[in-house]
Amino acid sequence: MWMVIHMAKSKTLALSVCEQLEREGFLVKLSPVYRGISDEDNYFELMVPESEAAEARQVLLDRGLC
Repeated sequence: MWMVIHMAKSKTLALSVCEQLEREGFLVKLSPVYRGISDEDNYFELMVPESEAAEARQVLLDRGLC
């Protein structure tokens, strides 16, 4: 099961956070929150497997990404 660990304000920001998590070895999925809104005006959920959620959140905190 996938768990949302962070929400980003734009696709650019979401991809940046996603890349950093992937460099740390996490599997990450992005999902837009709203339909019919441009990627830069939308919010994106960053999801990781539930078993990795606590560790991924810690990485975000350690790097000052949230």
